[in-house]
Amino acid sequence: MGCVACMGSMAGWTDRKGGMDMKLDFSGLPGFEQAAGWMNDVLKGDAGSYSLILDWAYKMAANADLPGLDSADELAREYLAKSGTLAERTDKLIKDYQFKTGLMGAATGVGGMMTLPINLVSSTLLQMRMAAAIALMGGWRLEDEKVKKALILCALGSKVMNKLTATVLEKAMQKAAVKLTGKVLGKSLPLMGAVLSGAIDATATKTIGKAAKQWFITDVPEVLNVTVE
Repeated sequence: MGCVACMGSMAGWTDRKGGMDMKLDFSGLPGFEQAAGWMNDVLKGDAGSYSLILDWAYKMAANADLPGLDSADELAREYLAKSGTLAERTDKLIKDYQFKTGLMGAATGVGGMMTLPINLVSSTLLQMRMAAAIALMGGWRLEDEKVKKALILCALGSKVMNKLTATVLEKAMQKAAVKLTGKVLGKSLPLMGAVLSGAIDATATKTIGKAAKQWFITDVPEVLNVTVE
C-alpha cells in the first residue's frame, strides 16, 4: 500500500481539455492497487496477469465517472473538435500523450524499483485510454468485442492485424511480458532511471498510438468486420 499511496505526490495529474494540473492521484482509481499487484506478478514471470491489467485498463478508459480523468469518449470528442484531417488530429493526440506518459514515467522513475509497478500500470492506463479514443475517433464502438481485442493487441505492442483469437492474444502477452525486462533495467536506478523511464514510456506510447491509428483509421484490417473466433 505504501508505494501506491505515494503516487499522488509523484505523478498525479488531470488533463481535462488538454491542461496539465498536477493533482490527480491514480491510486484513487478503482482497482489501481490490485492492478499494481498484478503488475508485480507479471514482473515475477506471471504473464497471465497481464490480461487482468489490460482488462482493468480497458474498463477504466471507457469509464466516464473517474474523478479528474476524462473518459475515452470525452477525449475523442475533444480531439475531433480540433482542426485538420482525421489523421492529423489523431497524430496530435498521440504526440500529446507521448509527452504526458513521458512526464509520468520520469516522475515515477525517480523511485526506481519501488515505484516501477505504479509506473507501468499508470502508463498502461494512459496508453489504453489514448488507443480507445483513437478507435472512437475512427467511428468504432468500445462495446464491440473485436474492438476490445484489437485495443489489447495495440496496448501490447503487437503488429498482428489478421487475427483476433485467444491464441494470438496469449502469445502477444507473453512477448510483452518478456519486453518488460528491458523496462525493469532502464527504470530500476533512481534519478538516472527517471530519464530512461520517461523516454521508454514516450516511445512505447508512440508505438501504441501508431498501431491504433493503423488499426482503426488508416488501414483497418478485415478482421474487424468479421466474427471473432
